Amino acid sequence: MKKITEIVGILSAALLIVGCQNSDNDLEEMNAEPTEEGAAGENNQDNKEELKTNDDNNVIDKNEEALPEADENDIDAYTRTVETPTYLIGSQYIEAEVDGIVRFYTAFSIKRDEDQKLSREDTIEISLNEGDLSEQDILSTYADISVDWPKLHLHFNEDGNELSATSAQSVLFYDSLFAISDLYGIEEVLFFNSEGEEDIIVAERGIDEPIIVQNERGLTRGYYTVYDEELKETLFLAGGELGEQVEHERGESLSFPETVETMNSVDREDAFYSSAIVEGMEIVNSSMENGSATVRYAAEEEIVTEEDLIVFERAMQLAALDFHAEEIRLINHTTEESITYPLIGQ
Repeated sequence: MKKITEIVGILSAALLIVGCQNSDNDLEEMNAEPTEEGAAGENNQDNKEELKTNDDNNVIDKNEEALPEADENDIDAYTRTVETPTYLIGSQYIEAEVDGIVRFYTAFSIKRDEDQKLSREDTIEISLNEGDLSEQDILSTYADISVDWPKLHLHFNEDGNELSATSAQSVLFYDSLFAISDLYGIEEVLFFNSEGEEDIIVAERGIDEPIIVQNERGLTRGYYTVYDEELKETLFLAGGELGEQVEHERGESLSFPETVETMNSVDREDAFYSSAIVEGMEIVNSSMENGSATVRYAAEEEIVTEEDLIVFERAMQLAALDFHAEEIRLINHTTEESITYPLIGQ
């Protein structure tokens, strides 16, 4: 009986030792190999940290870093300026040879004059009349322009040959008309004949219903510069017309931050146009939130001229207008200045 008791005791001790060893091994395996749930959680957290939203309401674009908190606070101490809300859009046509073919492009300008106290309707009418690229100045000569927001009404007092145009002139006339309308936030254009009916032929195009501006202009993002020797002025060409990137491969249009980033460079090596962001300038970040655009940048004062800054500011205003922004704020971290440009509806 005593031997049996001793054998039982020995077996119990052996089992206890084996159990302890197995427990130690299990603990080591648990510490060495994370569970699938834990690994997935870590991956999801990493993905969340890397992901930054990139739509029209972005505050920060991907691939860009937020300003340090101190810089955010310092902006409050920057010199602040609010420009006059009156802006005028001009248009000119230019010729350029691309791939051995001479093409016509519609180029734009944007200017502000604090001495001019004009209503929104007045600025639209002046811009359309002065930007009319038809040979006989169709709009200023034969049409009365009025605005029933957001619709543009064109009442023609003549028809027939007076409103005719060549094919090239017709293209330039409508390119300018719809682009300028879009840059003021106009959504529809209505054409009326002398009898007040929506049935008329203007610049070789028969029109009997309202025209949707966005459908006519198409998608465009960003603006690039070309210098007009005759005018001694830098003009701006829309990225969509130049074949620059305006959307993702999946068909989604670029957000405002992505547009600004794309404007940093030009796709074509032999391009006749240039970026409005010259050497010595750096975009810190950009955003579009609730109709308010912001671009923060730095500029080396030894390299970037005053004229370079003016061209840059105008290009950014046009880029924001394509998104129908109500305003754009340009923050120069080098000079510690913040300039707000009122845009559509202001």
